Amino acid sequence: MKRTKNLENVLYKRKYKNIYKIVFTADLDNVSDFSNWHKQNQGYIEQNRPLWIICESQLIGKRIWITEEFGELQITIADLNLDVSSSQYSESFKHILFKNQNEMVKTLKELLKPCLELQVKTKNEEIDIEENIEM
Repeated sequence: MKRTKNLENVLYKRKYKNIYKIVFTADLDNVSDFSNWHKQNQGYIEQNRPLWIICESQLIGKRIWITEEFGELQITIADLNLDVSSSQYSESFKHILFKNQNEMVKTLKELLKPCLELQVKTKNEEIDIEENIEM
């Protein structure tokens, strides 16, 4: 499900805006944002864990954590099709560290490419449908 309406919120035009742009424009089954960067009166955890987004996509069969903890940007990927209590699920985890947000955005685009392409195909199909109706 695309969440492009969220991009109209001024909140998402500030910090991490390119990360949110990819997450909200990709066709993902579930997006849970537990980020703390925009909250007032932050405690120790909130200050040191500003970014915490969990995405799921059946299309690519992955659960993805997009995080910044203690100044470290990271994407963690797990196989969505495995039982979460199994050792195979734990072994499917892949961690990728980044020096900056631009590197993270590049990797997210590549990782979510099928979900982003699906959106483009859907738009093109809608255009074709509209053209056929007008004729």
